[in-house]
Amino acid sequence: MDIIDIKIKDQFDQIHDAKAQLKKNLVEHENESLKLSQRIEHIIVDNEIILPTTELLFESEQNENIYRVVEE
Repeated sequence: MDIIDIKIKDQFDQIHDAKAQLKKNLVEHENESLKLSQRIEHIIVDNEIILPTTELLFESEQNENIYRVVEE
């Protein structure tokens, strides 16, 4: 299980620390060409697992925040 530390930004431009689980079984050359946000299966914020939307945003059900991954 590949879990990494990431930075996310909410709709108010506040930056937060989070964890992300990367998708499994990506072909290595595909993995290199995808942006980080495209390789994430889900993020973990305050012990809440949040799945991505089709726009690669992450909408919390606990606090109504909408997050996006800060690409480095």
